[in-house]
Amino acid sequence: MDEKPQRGIVRVVTDSLADIPDELMASLKIGFVPLTVRFGVEQFKDRVEMSVREFFQRLRATPQAQGIRTSQPAPGDFVSVFREAGAGGASVVSVQPSAKFSGTYQAACVARDVLARQGYDIEVVDTSSASMGQGWAAIEAARAALAGCGKAEILKRIAHVAGRVKVLITLDTLDYVYRNGRIGRAAALLGTLLHIKPILTVTAGELDAVEKVVGAERVIGRLVENFKRLLPGGARVKCAVMHADAAERARELAAALGRAFKIDELITTETGPALAANVGPGAYGAMMYEVG
Repeated sequence: MDEKPQRGIVRVVTDSLADIPDELMASLKIGFVPLTVRFGVEQFKDRVEMSVREFFQRLRATPQAQGIRTSQPAPGDFVSVFREAGAGGASVVSVQPSAKFSGTYQAACVARDVLARQGYDIEVVDTSSASMGQGWAAIEAARAALAGCGKAEILKRIAHVAGRVKVLITLDTLDYVYRNGRIGRAAALLGTLLHIKPILTVTAGELDAVEKVVGAERVIGRLVENFKRLLPGGARVKCAVMHADAAERARELAAALGRAFKIDELITTETGPALAANVGPGAYGAMMYEVG
């Protein structure tokens, strides 16, 4: 039996750096390409061969010397997902993290070019973000696709959301950014000794320091104040609170943001191995944008 033509239909794909909760991704029919996490010589597909919970158990028990690394999907991984999503002539829109964060965007572009020669219609979008900064763009793209919007409208929706999302996160430990070469050993040791908790944002697709807070108890207040500098107080927003094995802090941050803004939609998500391996357990933050 011939496959029913799907021309005019748009399907959305993203990767595991987007941190979209599994049940939401399934309900929105978002295609998914996992990154890989490595513990020494062992490797696992993020959220496929290793759950988020299993990852954090392993992460906390792994000696620093063993080495924990992540890597982008191979182009072949994207080819498989794109081919399935584009079956019957459907268009595919793939929503990726900043090319400055990961080679994932480039891998998706290679797969796009391979399949373009076979007649597939695929657009790959660099959101200049990651985690739910990327995730919000994929979610709204998928909602638009399910509502029957065309590819041009969906691409406009992605650009609109990705351009408006404000990102602020904090780290509980500097060990992991030191391990991955983001800061020097002296800075990591000094930060640990002084109990410094950095607040970071995303600027032009790269992580950027906003503030260094002394003492964990002050961080949530400073996150909220920094968000109030980025968005009008009392604004209507869509808000995602992410955390790396720090659920209680995430709940506290969500409550504090709820007092400062009118939250139309709140998503709380635990970041997966692809991001947590680089920021370490205890990290948390929010990605939100003004509605309208």
